[in-house]
Amino acid sequence: MRSLCVLAGAMLLGLSAGAALAQDLYIGTVDVQKDQVILTRCDLAANRYVLRDRAEEQEKPVARLRETLKTLKAPVYVEVIGQYAEIESQDGNALDVIALEGLKAGKSCHLTDALGSK
Repeated sequence: MRSLCVLAGAMLLGLSAGAALAQDLYIGTVDVQKDQVILTRCDLAANRYVLRDRAEEQEKPVARLRETLKTLKAPVYVEVIGQYAEIESQDGNALDVIALEGLKAGKSCHLTDALGSK
């Protein structure tokens, strides 16, 4: 019985550690489309993600970003620390945002923008 409890505890610890590791860094540019903040990732496929505030958090970085984007010159670069979530929408991808870093107006990290500027 004791070994079963130890095994169950180890599994729970592993699950909680896995949840902490599920967050990742997503780099790209953001804009507002149909009242949603969309991150277009700086990868070859230019993957798109709907950015969402996490319901359990009092801080609402995406809501603040939506308001800030009204005054910034596009493109707007940002580094998103978030957790991937699949949603039923046109894009099908979302990020539950933990934090936003490195916000910079007029900056792009997309290869197509770099090639077009020559």
